[in-house]
Amino acid sequence: MSIALLSFSTFAHEPLKSIEHSATHFSGLDTAAGRSVLAYHEALSNGQADDVMSALTSEVIILEGSRIERSAEEYRQHHLHGDMRFSAAVKTTTIEHHVRVYGDTAVSIARSHTLGTYKGKQIDKQGNETLVLNLINGHWKISHIHWSH
Repeated sequence: MSIALLSFSTFAHEPLKSIEHSATHFSGLDTAAGRSVLAYHEALSNGQADDVMSALTSEVIILEGSRIERSAEEYRQHHLHGDMRFSAAVKTTTIEHHVRVYGDTAVSIARSHTLGTYKGKQIDKQGNETLVLNLINGHWKISHIHWSH
């Protein structure tokens, strides 16, 4: 039994690579929630702080690495401008992006590859992003962000 489990865990991810390459890598971006996510990323890349902030709920929770920011105001004070500078300095290519709407809640899951130079350091990394959005007064707002690289 343990040999079977070890064999499975050793090779469990091997078949997924071929499945992954044949799967659809983009879905839901044409929904209102998807368009809101794309607008948020565009604002971040273009240094449009007011548009970035208007995409967030005031009580947004942002997780990145071991850091947490517990409100839009905390994010604005601590990392917003650094995130905008980083986004403008490097090229990020989306590998996969799915947005699913569940009533008044939507979830955006994306994988990306970032390449470039920032603050004199070469950047070449893959990242994951999960956003949770809520429909508030007819507008999709981001209430949670989780970034990992």
